Amino acid sequence: MKIAIIRKKYIFHGGAEGFSTRFIEHLIRAGHEVHIFAIKWDTDLAVSNVYFHRIPAIRFNSFLRDLSFAISSYFILKRYRQHLDIIQTHDKTLYQDIYRAGDGCHIEWLKKRWQDATFISRVSILLNPYHWLILILERIIFKGRRFKKIIAISRMVRDEILDNYHINPEDIEVIYNGVDLERFHPKNKRIFREEVRREFGIKDQDFVILFVGSGFERKGLRYLIESIELIDKPVCLMIVGKGNERSTRKYIRKQRVIFCGPRKEIYKYYASADVFVFPTLYEPFGNVHLEALASGLPIITTKRSGASEIIENGKHGFVVNEPDDIHEIARCIEYLMDSDRLHQMSTEARRLAEGFSFEKCISEMERVYHSIQ
Repeated sequence: MKIAIIRKKYIFHGGAEGFSTRFIEHLIRAGHEVHIFAIKWDTDLAVSNVYFHRIPAIRFNSFLRDLSFAISSYFILKRYRQHLDIIQTHDKTLYQDIYRAGDGCHIEWLKKRWQDATFISRVSILLNPYHWLILILERIIFKGRRFKKIIAISRMVRDEILDNYHINPEDIEVIYNGVDLERFHPKNKRIFREEVRREFGIKDQDFVILFVGSGFERKGLRYLIESIELIDKPVCLMIVGKGNERSTRKYIRKQRVIFCGPRKEIYKYYASADVFVFPTLYEPFGNVHLEALASGLPIITTKRSGASEIIENGKHGFVVNEPDDIHEIARCIEYLMDSDRLHQMSTEARRLAEGFSFEKCISEMERVYHSIQ
């Protein structure tokens, strides 16, 4: 099949962008011809049978970028229509066969943000034109039926779309993300653990907590730092990703916190850690959960993440009800500081991840492709 994949940009440190790149790579391995429509393509993907088409957009700010991308891609894809079998978007665009809701449901994120917001923050939300743009695009897609099929990356996202837009449940398929089970593997600990720890001056016996994500506020980094400050024993928190570092540092007291910035070889950082903690305020699923599990790391996340659907408490990690329950997060971390428990849950984490291969994800997507042909 000739498949078009639409995403504004492809950058190495973006979770959704990273998934799109690996997804494209596996589509090609499955024998498909892939056409990428994007503003920018910055990737390490080095395979044949993939073609890049630049979408012109005004990149002055996010509002103009997203608006111009949606409009430009509409006209360009209509022109290419006869040459393509499937048009699949990973962004909020106006012309597609398949809308993959990888970024979740924006109206639901705003509802959750509104609940936790101060008066000033609520005014800021209301006056931010970007939110209104995304809500309008989202409504056009769902209410205007700008799709043949919707792919939700978790049951949580599916339910949010149904609750807010009341579309036909048969129009939505839940297909979980896939993970590269070779790239993210417990064996990496033997290869990279010492290398990464030495780079940052971390001792072999130190207990290391890993956080991976860009956009620290939405992903609950503040609450993770507050939680480790409740732990009496010394721990080390490694933060890989991009966010407002200055506003986050004020919560650090006694524990060691290392800001690593965005990193390309992210699998090495999973290998250097003992547990993965992600107290997110809203996350449709989060590829980082599967990457951590595949690397043999028990995870601590929240019910506000779609990944919580696959985690069994006390077996693969823990799911806390709310991201600001710092005492519960601290208790879960302390529980995992026991080496026997950590080893057992590490084994179960890897076993769980093996059910979420990219091959399975591609197979399920191919089934959807054939169903709408």
